[in-house]
Amino acid sequence: MSDQIILSDEDVISMAQDANLTEASTSTGEELMERLKYLVHRSSNLEEDKASDWFGDGVNCKLLLAQGGGWQKGKIRILFEFVPDKPTPTKPLIPTDSTSPLDDLRSHLEV
Repeated sequence: MSDQIILSDEDVISMAQDANLTEASTSTGEELMERLKYLVHRSSNLEEDKASDWFGDGVNCKLLLAQGGGWQKGKIRILFEFVPDKPTPTKPLIPTDSTSPLDDLRSHLEV
């Protein structure tokens, strides 16, 4: 399982002001996306709705992976993800402090 978190419009991100696309110390996911849409639209000369497609449902395309498999149809899109410095601890599937209902059965098996 991945520790990456796909950010929503309401999530708040804090970073150095000079690194932030909005030139503020905090921004919402929506503010960052809107600023990125504007920058893509302005720098690429794409129509505004075509530039917005990159951030919504995506842009139709085909992909040819380097490891093979042929062309695959799909969409490409831009999204923000957060990758924590420290991975989220996972809980064991079976609690370690309790006994298993199978312990009695295991004790009778000759392994």
